[in-house]
Amino acid sequence: MGVSRFTLLPLLLTVSSFLLHLSAAEMTGSFKCGGGRSATCSSLVGFAPQNATTLGDLQALFSARDLQSILAANDLPLSTPRNQRWSANQTIRIPIPCSCSNGTGISNRVPTYTVKVGDTLSGISSVVFRGLVQFQSIGDVNGIKDVDVIEVGQRLWIPLPCSCDKVDGEDVVHYAHVVEPGSSVEKIAAQFGTDNATLLRLNGISGDSELLANYAFDVPLRVCSSSVRNDSLDSPMLVVNGSYTITANNCVKCSCNASRNWTLSCEPSQLKPANWQTCPSMQCQGQKSLLIGNTTSSSCGPRSCAYAGFSNQTIFTTLSPDSCPGSRSGNHGSRFHSDWKFSVVSVQLVLLCLHLLW
Repeated sequence: MGVSRFTLLPLLLTVSSFLLHLSAAEMTGSFKCGGGRSATCSSLVGFAPQNATTLGDLQALFSARDLQSILAANDLPLSTPRNQRWSANQTIRIPIPCSCSNGTGISNRVPTYTVKVGDTLSGISSVVFRGLVQFQSIGDVNGIKDVDVIEVGQRLWIPLPCSCDKVDGEDVVHYAHVVEPGSSVEKIAAQFGTDNATLLRLNGISGDSELLANYAFDVPLRVCSSSVRNDSLDSPMLVVNGSYTITANNCVKCSCNASRNWTLSCEPSQLKPANWQTCPSMQCQGQKSLLIGNTTSSSCGPRSCAYAGFSNQTIFTTLSPDSCPGSRSGNHGSRFHSDWKFSVVSVQLVLLCLHLLW
C-alpha cells in the first residue's frame, strides 16, 4: 500500500525539524575555547529567572563565590542586601569561572544542582537554568548513561558554556546570551555593541536561519583598557562596560564606563581589607599629595593617578598618561626632542654655508 503525499509531507517536515534542532543542539552545547589567553578565566552568563527570586537565591543557584561578584557584574551598590528581590524574566549577569579543554569552554565544576522530586534533565536545563545549558551536556559531564533516569538528592554539575579566547587579538569577556524568540543576529549585535560577522564566526553559523530561540549564544563584550601590570596578581584586569570589580584584597574599586573613553577608572573602595590589616599606601609614585583616582594638572594637560595592580604587600600606581604626547619621559623628553631638532637644523645650515663657499 502506498503512502500519499499528504501523509508523507508532515512526516518529512517533522524529520527535517528534528535534524535541524539536533544540529543546533550539538553546535550550541558549548563555546569554542582554545585557551588563546589562558586555560582559565572569568566569564559571564545572562540569566532570566522564571519566577521572582532574591539575589541570595541566585547566588546559591549558581554557586557564586560571593554576592559581591554578582553586584559588581550588574553595577549594583555594594550595600545591596542578599534578600533584594529580582523580578521574573529580568536578565541578570552572573560571573562564572571558565575552564578551556579540547577546544571548548565550560564552567569550572560549578554550579552544582541537587535533584528534587519531579526533576528531569530536560526540565533542569530548560526551566531551572533557562536554556543556558543543554540536558545532553549535563548528562555527559556527570556520566549519566540514561538521560531519562536521575535520582532525588543526586548532585549534578551544570556545565555552563563559556570561553577565554581573545577576539581579533583583543581581550574580551565572553557572555552567554540566551536567544529570545523572534530575535536576530543583527539585533543581538546592536544590543551588545558588536557586529554580525563576529557573532556568526564565534558561533559557527551562517545566518538567522540557524539562530535558535532559548539557546545560549556566545557574545564577546568589550572591556576597558587599564594600566594594570602583567606581574600583578589581578592581571589581566577585564572589566566590561557598566560594571565594576573589587580588587587588591578589597582595597580598590575599578569601574568601566564607555563614556570615559573605555579607560578603567579606579579609586579606594572604602571596604574592610581582606588578608591585610590595613590597605597599603595608594599614593602615586613621586606625587606626595596624589592618590589613586585623583587628577593633577601638568604642562601637557590633566594626568590621573591610575591603579597599576598589586602584590602580596604593595599596591602599584602610575601617572596616566605616562608622559606628554610626543615625548619619551615628560618634560625632559620634550626638551630632548627640541634640542635634537635644533641640532639638525644647525648642521644643515653649516653644510649649506660650506657649499656656498666651495
